[in-house]
Amino acid sequence: MAIDLPGHGSRNDPHGSFRYEIERLLDRLPGSIDRVIGYSFGGRITLGLIQAAPERFHAATIISAHPGLTNPILREQRRTADRQWIERLRIQGIAAFVQAWENLPLFATQRRLPASVLDRQRTCRLSQCPEGLASCLERLGLAEMPDAWDDLIHFPGQLRWIVGSEDRKFLHLARQVAERRATTDLMILDGVGHNPLLEAPAMLANCLFHKSLTSIESA
Repeated sequence: MAIDLPGHGSRNDPHGSFRYEIERLLDRLPGSIDRVIGYSFGGRITLGLIQAAPERFHAATIISAHPGLTNPILREQRRTADRQWIERLRIQGIAAFVQAWENLPLFATQRRLPASVLDRQRTCRLSQCPEGLASCLERLGLAEMPDAWDDLIHFPGQLRWIVGSEDRKFLHLARQVAERRATTDLMILDGVGHNPLLEAPAMLANCLFHKSLTSIESA
């Protein structure tokens, strides 16, 4: 199963807290789903799922995601930064947002990709509803996500963490997870940046081959 995030694609805009939206998603997932994968924002949603129902999932794979902010000052700084993106979406619209988003240093490695690949991604981003994305940042952004660090340590299932070697910030976070939870299967993709799905799909597919997985992705 491939599930759109709240406010993305065909999904309705989120209207509750991070935990509320996680509970809604848990209610909708078939009981047969016991493994989950999430990339970036979707990775944080995946963390929310195993945080809320650790015994339900036998395995989780997190790709290029943040386990949550523990410092209240950093949390408020992130909330302030997200408000700027929210205002851009609601005032300037989706095109201005996408242009600014694609110029973030986080995505610098993607400039090496063929224009056709980037054009497909841009088309997908431009098809999103600006209010849906704004609502996601407002209600489900990193500033609103509960800290999942302790829950990761105690998660009883298999945990894989995938990150690109050139994604410095998220590589540091991944190594912190592996240090705190020694059984974490840390996979570092050489020469890859923040988005392995776009930059190295074949390499990522080799890491992900598993049955009965739910994929949760963000634009």
